Amino acid sequence: MSTQIRTIKARIYSIRRGSIGYSRDAIIIVPGIETAIDAAKFINAKVIWRSKTGAEIIGSVLKVWGKHGQLLVRFRRGLPGQALGDTVDLIL
Repeated sequence: MSTQIRTIKARIYSIRRGSIGYSRDAIIIVPGIETAIDAAKFINAKVIWRSKTGAEIIGSVLKVWGKHGQLLVRFRRGLPGQALGDTVDLIL
């Protein structure tokens, strides 16, 4: 029996803000997800951001962020500023 990998396109909404730098943490929005209960099924999913040159930065979903279904993702390396508003692949 083969396992099928499902990917969903999501969008990087913002970088996590605070008095210390959180360049590895990003807040993403998944289209069609409007509540925190619906977003909870994505916890521990892998996220891949690909640059235009082909470089990849991999991360994973830590938790639901807020009441409207945003997700907090921690990447292995810090994201560049060009990643804001870009799409990522959410692997289930």
